[in-house]
Amino acid sequence: MSARILIIAFFLCSSAQWLDGQPDYTLKLKCFTSIEKALEMPDSVVCLKLRRKGLTEFPTEIFRFKNLRQLDLGNNKITAIPDNIGELNKLEVLNLERNRLVTLSKSIGDLQALRYLDLGMNSVQALPFEIGKLSNLEFLQIWANEVTALPRSMEKLHKLRWLDMRTILLTASEREDITDMFPDATILLSPDCNCGR
Repeated sequence: MSARILIIAFFLCSSAQWLDGQPDYTLKLKCFTSIEKALEMPDSVVCLKLRRKGLTEFPTEIFRFKNLRQLDLGNNKITAIPDNIGELNKLEVLNLERNRLVTLSKSIGDLQALRYLDLGMNSVQALPFEIGKLSNLEFLQIWANEVTALPRSMEKLHKLRWLDMRTILLTASEREDITDMFPDATILLSPDCNCGR
């Protein structure tokens, strides 16, 4: 069993304990849990939760909800985020945890209102340079991905106060680079590895 799988297994077993201190960024909004119901009154949809729906693609109907502030697509099988994601310009909370994402569209940087982004437990290998445009981002979860370096553009994320990179194999030097980048943020990292880098 690989070291990455062992670390992820450990994380899953102890996630309840680790998440105790995690801030709650969920907006207190009336949420729809069905696209069909939401489409009956698209202008009223500010929160949409489609967790565990077996989705393999990002539902294009979501772009009809022009006032959407919170979107939760966690625990699905989505492999890509569309390039026009920036059209959801009122989005403050975006949860994409536990999907099958490998890359992240550059247009993620167009979500200027975004405060919370959860990409945990995917297979993202690199964050796009454009993520540094998310000037209101306060909370970023990228635990259990394959990211080993953050783009320098993220130095502009002055509001970031929570970064979760647990279960990502990092050398001591890589860990130090990340903590230096965000001196005022709470940063969660797994112990350093001797990764041969």
